[in-house]
Amino acid sequence: MGALVTLNIVLPWIAALIIYLAKKDVVTNVLTFLMLPLLSIIAYLAYIQPHPVLIETPKWVDLLITVYDFGLLAYFFYQGIVRKNSLIAILASIQLIFLVIVLLMMNHSLTPNLYIDDVTLMFYLIVAIVGVPIAIFATKYMDYGEKGKHSFVAIVVWFLGVMNFAVSVNNIEWFFALFETTTLASYIMIGFRGDKEAVNNSNLALWMNQIGGIAILLALMVFIKINGVYHFTDLLKNPSLISMAALGFLSLSALVKGAQMPFHKWLLGAMVAPTPVSAILHSATMVKIAPYLILRISPIIKGTLLAKLLIITTGYVFVVAAVIALSQDNFKKILAYSTISLLGLMMLGAAVGTPVAVTASLVLIIFHAFAKGFLFVEAGVLEKVFHVKYINQMRRLIERAPLTLMFIFFGFLNMTFVPFGTFIGKWMMIEEVSNFLQHGSYILLIIYVGAGSAFLSILYMKVLGISVRKAHGIEKINFVKLPATFNFVSVWYYVWLLSMTIFIAPFIADFVVPIAASIAGQADIYATGLTLHMYDSTLYFWQILGALILIFLIHALPYFVKFKADVVHPYNCGEVFPRHMETWNFECIARYEGYFVAFSIALFIMVVVLGGGLL
Repeated sequence: MGALVTLNIVLPWIAALIIYLAKKDVVTNVLTFLMLPLLSIIAYLAYIQPHPVLIETPKWVDLLITVYDFGLLAYFFYQGIVRKNSLIAILASIQLIFLVIVLLMMNHSLTPNLYIDDVTLMFYLIVAIVGVPIAIFATKYMDYGEKGKHSFVAIVVWFLGVMNFAVSVNNIEWFFALFETTTLASYIMIGFRGDKEAVNNSNLALWMNQIGGIAILLALMVFIKINGVYHFTDLLKNPSLISMAALGFLSLSALVKGAQMPFHKWLLGAMVAPTPVSAILHSATMVKIAPYLILRISPIIKGTLLAKLLIITTGYVFVVAAVIALSQDNFKKILAYSTISLLGLMMLGAAVGTPVAVTASLVLIIFHAFAKGFLFVEAGVLEKVFHVKYINQMRRLIERAPLTLMFIFFGFLNMTFVPFGTFIGKWMMIEEVSNFLQHGSYILLIIYVGAGSAFLSILYMKVLGISVRKAHGIEKINFVKLPATFNFVSVWYYVWLLSMTIFIAPFIADFVVPIAASIAGQADIYATGLTLHMYDSTLYFWQILGALILIFLIHALPYFVKFKADVVHPYNCGEVFPRHMETWNFECIARYEGYFVAFSIALFIMVVVLGGGLL
């Protein structure tokens, strides 16, 4: 197992270094493509090994991580000085001081620094199967008038190794180093184009995520002072004795990294970067650290005041982010707000902490990774091939980009409707929440899940409604030839999502439920053949198949049936009256965004102060 873990972490770093130094298209393209089978095979081989397992590391690695920590924070401080941003420099200084205190407080521990369990192995597979195709997509995307192709692809590939390392560590001080390395990666990628807007947004991402780093260091100080531990596995040995204050700080770092309001601006700012940045941040890396961290502490916080406040906070963001998204016009911003929303639901499930809720959280993590990687790839295709960035530019897109629209349609379905995974995750949450209705504090849960799901459905249908908007019907559909690389990545995600949907019952029962069981215990979810059972509810395979057939019939109809309908009103002297399909305008919502954010600040304070027991 140790060798496979090392390969999962180091191989992307080596490939990235070669790509960066070679700076040749053939090296970049071939090596990036080879990462797909290599990392997928290595991740699978690690998955079939006996686990969980604690892995010892040489002492020099611990020393190297410490030196790296100081170097990274010194770099942040330097960037604050160079960019003339005092907030970045101040936050970096605070982290440097806190890191020194943590290191002085730490006693030697015999607990190994790496811990590989079901959750870690799940993320290895997500990084390989979802993350690498985005790097492949980037090799062609950067050919469309973008500078620094090889450096950019190298950063994306390196980021995959960083994510694999982050989910492998047991030592929380190491986790802090990797947490801030993802901050570094996002800072570099968001500011990659180097224009004023990119620089400003990269600064925003840097200082906001440093707040999460400070929270981890505060958690470490409290863990060491009160409990004398600084490893995740040691926290789980005596959960009732673990400091709630420290867990509150860890939760705060997760909320920041997960771009939960009011810290959502950094993720929205990432939209100025090349589209593969958005794809990688939203799907396989970066923001997924947020639900990962809540899952790590889920058995400890389950049922506590901290968990209840996390549920209130993340549930609020799940609903409000979906509402705000309705007023957006930029396609990538719409996708970003939906990510912020669904991250809230993922963390909500982890905070509830029951076997079914944790299963729902994992289902959402997996299917969201595939669907959001898919959708951002299509956003990149729209941007570079069809020069479309805003939904008001998507009118009659069905005639100009039918294949791309088909992929977008399928991605949206995966985020919204039965029998796709994200819908199943929401269904699981509603089923589980119904068991808590006798407890007044949990009634809000079902309102959150129902309302948030409804608003997200309206959002996706709004975009699709504009895309098929027509005056006299669909007259001519032009299939524009797309680059082979774009088609490969799109079809890759399409096939994976379709396959996981058809076999969703055994996939959840045989793959996801055992992972959830390792965190929260065995869920009452099982499969008989291709039928899924949960409590007294059943999703039959004929229902899954029937829904897919119906969706595909509706999906394919415009491509095979061409029609033109002129409408003539009475008393109009035979004059043709054009008929338009419209969607409701939600711009009025934008004026209330400030109030939504203000309330989210209050919820953040409650999580740390009340949930952490600081009062």
